[in-house]
Amino acid sequence: MGKRQQLSINFALKKCPCTQDDRISQLPDDILVHILSFLTIKEATYTSVLSKRWLPVWKYIPRLDFDATEPLHQVFFNHKLRKMHMKKYVRWVNHTLHKCEVHKLDQFRVCFDLNKFAQHEIDKWLEFAFARQVQRLELDLLKGGKETRDFDYCYTFPAQLLGLNHKLPPLWHNFMSVKVLLLKSVNVTGEVLEFFLHNCPFLEEMVVHGSGTLVNLQVIGPSLKLKHLEIWRCQCLESLKIHDTNLVTLVASAATKLLLSNAPMLIKVEIVGAFRPILKDILAPISCVLSQLEVLKITSSDGLGLGNYKFPEFTKLKKFVVHVFAWRDTSLLGCTHVIGAAPLLGEFELKLVWFKPLRVKRECKKMVSCPLRHLKVIRLCGYFGRTCEFELVKYFLENAIVLEKIIIDPRSQIVTPVLSLSTIEMEQMSRNFAKLQLEGEVPPRIELVIL
Repeated sequence: MGKRQQLSINFALKKCPCTQDDRISQLPDDILVHILSFLTIKEATYTSVLSKRWLPVWKYIPRLDFDATEPLHQVFFNHKLRKMHMKKYVRWVNHTLHKCEVHKLDQFRVCFDLNKFAQHEIDKWLEFAFARQVQRLELDLLKGGKETRDFDYCYTFPAQLLGLNHKLPPLWHNFMSVKVLLLKSVNVTGEVLEFFLHNCPFLEEMVVHGSGTLVNLQVIGPSLKLKHLEIWRCQCLESLKIHDTNLVTLVASAATKLLLSNAPMLIKVEIVGAFRPILKDILAPISCVLSQLEVLKITSSDGLGLGNYKFPEFTKLKKFVVHVFAWRDTSLLGCTHVIGAAPLLGEFELKLVWFKPLRVKRECKKMVSCPLRHLKVIRLCGYFGRTCEFELVKYFLENAIVLEKIIIDPRSQIVTPVLSLSTIEMEQMSRNFAKLQLEGEVPPRIELVIL
């Protein structure tokens, strides 16, 4: 069970007669609360109908996860239904928090399509969470549960809650417990983020997606505990300075805005440049850490021309992911050039974003043989059944000495709240092509998975 959740002395539940067979209800209060903490907030509240013994237990669970994204894809294009669901969601959270009597929170998560019109309610929820010294705070307000919304309609993180406008004195102890801060489709400033960096001694993870007010951010100083930083689709960002830190993972979608230096612990990087990013713009800002990386993920408009780019040596790289745009039947064999620069590479993944791709009948091209001594897993996403994809798989079959698994994912790599019928039909057609092309080519010793 781990360390038992310590409850307030005010938590005194009335005893109720329990049958001898109902051993769970006879457990101490703190153990029952610990058990319920592994359930969603909805599931936990349902236990109150079991008996009077269970009626108040859920009120003390330290994890409040308000995830209600399931119906969003059904109402994405219906404004009236979306508005109705938003009101219903707000009432649910308000009602639940009114009943809660927990004194400290391990997690507080809001996961729903909410915009600036819920500003007042969300402000109150944050006050509730910080007053209980929340450790993991998540505001996932993506449109439809998947997309960043127009910045003008995003909820704005209340700087006054931190006392940054000097109107309210900050309650320092309320923020010091934060370990994880996740903000998606939330307008937040660099000043607010730096407040958390320098006043939360346990903060290890910071994620910001789709903020329209983040312009400058500095992550500087060996005293910071931050291990994971993710700044994604913040289009107004002008400067992201990272220096003298112990970061382990970095995800950034503005390579040209990145100033990176002295990050000796950094081993995982996912990065993309601005609009129509090219490899030179993507890799230049992280050149100081390329030799130490174990995982590298890049998105590039010229990724299919990887063979024309002179890669530095990736002496420790174990996993490489390339996300590129695919047009017609352009050869993908250039992707193999990076493997020559990564002698320890064990996993390679290629994500193809295609727009109206064409299948062309032609002979398969061949690259010069190059033994791949450590490559064990190949994953090809966006497989459409074109010759260029088939010849890439054949290359790996001929050169990967210890290849164990090939994963083919024919699904579209374009993120949309709702898949159209034509997209679903195209994916099924691609799945059929993959089976026809590959099932007879892949030897039994290699596992072929077609999703």
